[in-house]
Amino acid sequence: MIKTDKILLAELIALLLKDGELPSDKEDQLKNLLQKYPSARDSLSRRLSHTDIYAPFDLRSTDVKQEWLITQQKFTAKKTVLQPKKKYLSLNKIPYKIIGIAAAVILALTLLWQKQQREKSVSYLIPDKIYGHKNDVLPGGAGAILKIEGRKEIRLTEKKAIQYFAQGIELKDGQLVYASNSTENLRNTLIVPKRSTMVLTLSDGTKVWVNAASELSYKANFDKKERRVILKGEAYFEVAKDVHRPFIVETNHINIQAIGTAFNVNSYRANTRVSLTEGKLKVSNEEHEIYMNAGSETQIIEKKLKTFPLASKAEATAFKDGYFYFKNKDMQQILDEISRWYGIQVDCKIPLNNERYEGSMKRDVTLAELCNVLKDLTGYKLTIDKDKLIVNR
Repeated sequence: MIKTDKILLAELIALLLKDGELPSDKEDQLKNLLQKYPSARDSLSRRLSHTDIYAPFDLRSTDVKQEWLITQQKFTAKKTVLQPKKKYLSLNKIPYKIIGIAAAVILALTLLWQKQQREKSVSYLIPDKIYGHKNDVLPGGAGAILKIEGRKEIRLTEKKAIQYFAQGIELKDGQLVYASNSTENLRNTLIVPKRSTMVLTLSDGTKVWVNAASELSYKANFDKKERRVILKGEAYFEVAKDVHRPFIVETNHINIQAIGTAFNVNSYRANTRVSLTEGKLKVSNEEHEIYMNAGSETQIIEKKLKTFPLASKAEATAFKDGYFYFKNKDMQQILDEISRWYGIQVDCKIPLNNERYEGSMKRDVTLAELCNVLKDLTGYKLTIDKDKLIVNR
């Protein structure tokens, strides 16, 4: 790396890590340098996506001048063979610009370390002052991890990571948006962990709501003959119409084909359920295929596709609209949903019965508030202990 480029790159990275963004002119400089030096781009990508900086000293008690002197002494020692007349460099002879760069980098590292400590101290476990549990649990929110073929993963809480390492993709108002004119067609995988959801608009204009504990895999710009995505978990699709390229969702040995329609797919269990709210679908597996009309749902029963009237459109759109909707669900299904959204473990001290329940509640409430409602609805005793929900009678 050219020395002047190295100094400029250090300045720009220090400024980015400190402020979280750059002025437009400096942003262009950084992008050019990252293109020129891929190793620097990969290093910065790791820092931005993981916010994980290793420093072999205590950042809280760092003497900047002393650390810089030690570094210069080590550097000079390596150059002794080439320059035997100089055993070390005096701090007084070091250009102030270089000292400023070092100070900026160490300051940035310090700020990042302090940020990490604050984040570690913030937890979704909070005191419960109302319902008598040992603690309460906050609900989940927007968030995901994006993996792009051949590149480092990006945590979507880091807007600047998207900005520098994913061309044609923007994180806008907490939603992932793909440009329709992107020249890249790499495979992307969106991983939505527990306690999270993510909304994305694909390059064809299709909008997808991905639920907690789910994955969606797709090409950034799709192929010429079809628009194929692979789903694990649950997602709701509003498919943009394109008569020349059918939209295909592949999950649990089922293919769901649409042109322009809206539907929900729940494949958390082997028994995938497709709920169609608008338009038409073709659903197929290894055995045969069927066509669905709006207001119907399809499930696999004994390896065969069976279609039924859609019990409730509200259930199909519930998580998208921010609701729990327990329509004809047993206690195990309810607990599964709770576990995914609040990120807690469920400990059942008794066998669960097969009784079915019906009710709804917004997903922005704390776990203790939800448990208070479920206790009256189901008759089960629900106790929160840290990140565990204990079920008893």
